[in-house]
Amino acid sequence: MIKVIWICIVLIFSGVANVFAAQAVVYSFSDEYQFLTSRLTTEPQQVLTELINSAPQRDASNVVKAEYYAILSDTYYALTYPQKAIESAQKGLSFITEESEPWLYHNLKLIEATAIEMAGVPIDALLAVNKAVAWAQDNHNEETYILALYVRGLLFTSLNEYSGAAENFLEAYSLSTQYTGKISKANIAGMIGVMYENRGDYKLAIPYYAEAVAHARKNNEPLNLSIVLFGLGSANFRAGNIDLGETQLIESADIARSLDDSQGVGYALKQLAKISIKKQDYALAEKRLKRAAEIFADSENRPIDFQISKSLFEVALATGELDKAERHRDRAKEFLNPTTMPSDTIEIEQLEAELAAAQGDLAVAYAHMQQALTLSSEYHATRNSEQLHRLRAIYRVRASEQENKILEHQNRLQRFALNSQEQRNLYLWAFLGILLLVCCLLAVMVYRVKAQSKALTKLAITDDLTGLYNRRHIIEQLDRQVNAANRYKYDLCVAIIDLDFFKKINDSYGHAVGDRVLIEFSDTCRTNLRQSDIIGRIGGEEFLVILPHTNLQDGYNALDGLRHKISMVNNVVDIKDLSISASIGLTFNTDGRESMQLMADADTALYQAKTLGRDQVVIHPQSTPVNS
Repeated sequence: MIKVIWICIVLIFSGVANVFAAQAVVYSFSDEYQFLTSRLTTEPQQVLTELINSAPQRDASNVVKAEYYAILSDTYYALTYPQKAIESAQKGLSFITEESEPWLYHNLKLIEATAIEMAGVPIDALLAVNKAVAWAQDNHNEETYILALYVRGLLFTSLNEYSGAAENFLEAYSLSTQYTGKISKANIAGMIGVMYENRGDYKLAIPYYAEAVAHARKNNEPLNLSIVLFGLGSANFRAGNIDLGETQLIESADIARSLDDSQGVGYALKQLAKISIKKQDYALAEKRLKRAAEIFADSENRPIDFQISKSLFEVALATGELDKAERHRDRAKEFLNPTTMPSDTIEIEQLEAELAAAQGDLAVAYAHMQQALTLSSEYHATRNSEQLHRLRAIYRVRASEQENKILEHQNRLQRFALNSQEQRNLYLWAFLGILLLVCCLLAVMVYRVKAQSKALTKLAITDDLTGLYNRRHIIEQLDRQVNAANRYKYDLCVAIIDLDFFKKINDSYGHAVGDRVLIEFSDTCRTNLRQSDIIGRIGGEEFLVILPHTNLQDGYNALDGLRHKISMVNNVVDIKDLSISASIGLTFNTDGRESMQLMADADTALYQAKTLGRDQVVIHPQSTPVNS
């Protein structure tokens, strides 16, 4: 529909084309800078050195200076220096205006936008990218249009608006005919891989990354190869292909090292350390993390420094080196900003609980775990609010894109109105046509935003695999039910269900079988629990169940019956020797306890169920005893 509207806009302005013919100039970077750009994929560090040593003279034209800083910004971006890339792009923009050099201006804004996205503030660049899209369409500049779609897809990916990202990337992919450069099909495929990986669809990301890797190998583009190998290795690791992912990440690090791309080496080592931790090779993990820490020591990248210190903290805990764990914990907390890093703050609290437990101080461990639960609840509530504000901001920016387009045509009408009354009349009719079409476009946009909002609401509260509520939403439901039970004085049971030896099922039969077990388990719960009962997935194989208006005896009977039904899931999966059972921890809302206390009590009861041999329902000791 949007494409049809743009075609109508072009047709309306076909009568104005002759007026603009005098300005129809082929815009592109000079041959010198095109050559430097082509070398970025093979020798980025050398290009940076040459650029720094050959800054334009003071008497050089503004266009030459703007081009210089455009390529300098692209080079800093390729070497993962976002702040320097932003500063270089803004320096280039200071020499030109949109009116004097429109093509160069919009391309510089797109270069700046990619750096802003890397710096972590993508929303700040969205308006400029939308203006570049509109300009490229008005001027039939396909290369800039494809680049703008690519950059907008990049911004939407960072903003977690994956439907918009897919729309832009796939259109850019279909239009691109280039085999090298930023807007080549392979590079766009790599970004589609990034989009799917950020969304958690690692298996979908792998073929797109693989396409980009094959292209980079074929065309001898080592920098691009290092980058997309990093993405492919990370996706394979997260998809469960651990050894393959490790091999690809090692190759990525080796290529980055050969290019003197120390940042690339550091990121690869940091990811490789996660694989070593997964394999319980803690000595190798520590070695890789320390090397990564040396690389990032002068980068002033506090989030990276925190991640490395936190991983070293985990390694020390795993190896029982508690003194070393305390040092790494203190180091991690130096780089931790609780305001801007809420999820990391929760992880540190959980690790501190593990450390205190290992030191035998169970009271301190419990306090840290309680704090982690409190912070987690606050974080999910804040995150939900932030997501709503972000969606509103994206909608305002999209609407602003249409307003800017109207203003652009109004300005053109005013500039050419002085030529003749006939031209003024022509522009007036054109403007009225544009206004009508923009109204239609805004109506379509409103419809699409509403449809996307419904889809996002469903995605925000449900678990992709099981269709049950996700962790954030089930905890919100727990808060509501506990508050209502305390207020209206009715019975409420809370339970946590854990599938026994689920990791062994994954390891023995594969993740596909594990996923099927989770799906069948979820169907069993939906079939055997009441419609008023609420269930959600809070971990890999852990589920939280809320039983409103249910006393402890009835709750025990319902969950014990469900436990027997769960043991029959193996008949549905139909795999020989596969045994499925569940341990259940149950608690009852007495004395007006808070939701997090009930959840913690259920978790304690679950731990007792596992300790007592699994495949049973255990009631928390503070609840009224029940005869089983």
